[in-house]
Amino acid sequence: MDSNCDACKFLQAPKHQVLTTNSWAVGVGNNQAYFGRAYVTLRTHKGSLSELSSEDWQEFEEVVRKLESAYKEAFGASPLNWGCFMNHAFRTDPPNPHVHWHIFPRYKKAPVLNGVTYDDPLYGNFYDDKAERIVGDEVVEQIVEKLKNNLR
Repeated sequence: MDSNCDACKFLQAPKHQVLTTNSWAVGVGNNQAYFGRAYVTLRTHKGSLSELSSEDWQEFEEVVRKLESAYKEAFGASPLNWGCFMNHAFRTDPPNPHVHWHIFPRYKKAPVLNGVTYDDPLYGNFYDDKAERIVGDEVVEQIVEKLKNNLR
């Protein structure tokens, strides 16, 4: 672990975890502009995809299969967009990147949780990286539980 890395700090006290493997930790965040938005973070500090071991990649493949199925079953997400954007790590000098993936579930039919509808007005288009819808921890935990219940 790297004491100057935000991802490493997060991994020491994770919140809202859906799944953890030897190589990866999956957590749902409080910004739910894209309902179910989550992060898949490498549990060891590596700064680029080329540094991943074959075991890291093999586990990542398993994580993708499990999560895509869970999102479809729990909420009807389709597609599940994945992105490995490491730009923020390069805002500091020297940069300190940590491999992680962003998951942006998309919905043709808006999911409803606790009577609240989570519309996806840009469905079929690129996501809005400035979109924000902060929800409380109790909502995030409900999302986590539904995903966990649908992991296969």
